[in-house]
Amino acid sequence: MSQSIRTAGALALGALIVAVAALAIRPAPVTGAPTTEGDPALHTITVTGTASVSRVSDVARVSVGVGVTKSTVKLARDAAGKSMAAIITTIKALGIDAKDIRTTGIDLSPQYSNGATPKITGYRMSEQLQITVRDLDKAGDVVDTATAKGATDVHGLSFEVGDPTSALDDARAAAIAQARTSAQRMASAASVSLGAVVSISESSASSPGPYFYGEAARDAAALTPVERGSQDVQATVTVVFAIS
Repeated sequence: MSQSIRTAGALALGALIVAVAALAIRPAPVTGAPTTEGDPALHTITVTGTASVSRVSDVARVSVGVGVTKSTVKLARDAAGKSMAAIITTIKALGIDAKDIRTTGIDLSPQYSNGATPKITGYRMSEQLQITVRDLDKAGDVVDTATAKGATDVHGLSFEVGDPTSALDDARAAAIAQARTSAQRMASAASVSLGAVVSISESSASSPGPYFYGEAARDAAALTPVERGSQDVQATVTVVFAIS
């Protein structure tokens, strides 16, 4: 009986040792082995689409300024302020809203004589104004009115698209449609089927920036013609499609 118990115990102990050894030599996962969780689709096609839309400019920005040199600071300030007040009043009379008239710069600087020992000979006061014109038929009138009322600087006109977001949305939609067309052609050439969109990213998008008209006429007696032109808005997208 004792011999049987010792034999059974020895067998059990041997089985336990074998089991532990088997666990000890079990291979570990290989570092860097490919997994399927979270991996992108293995069968995809990536294409880029670019499209642009044209929009007629519907907003103009006119920059004008007054520069006056006088013997004292007070005289320079008074003269510049009087001219600028007259300009603003007449521009408002054209129907330009007060919120579209903005002071963009004020500068006061001494003027010096030439020579070995420069001396202050006076003071120059300058003020800059930007006017946003939403009725472009009045853009030339704004320039003419400003110069007639004392503007000494006209920095030209810049034209913009008032709602660039809508134009960009149209350009993006056209770019995605172009990308899909390209992907379909490539899939057909490769004898595969084009599937759903896996991802879309925008590579670049250009909003319509200001288009500068150039130096406006400074002769108050002459009318300033204005042509608004149009601007292109471009978008580029990268689209990944599944294929099968």
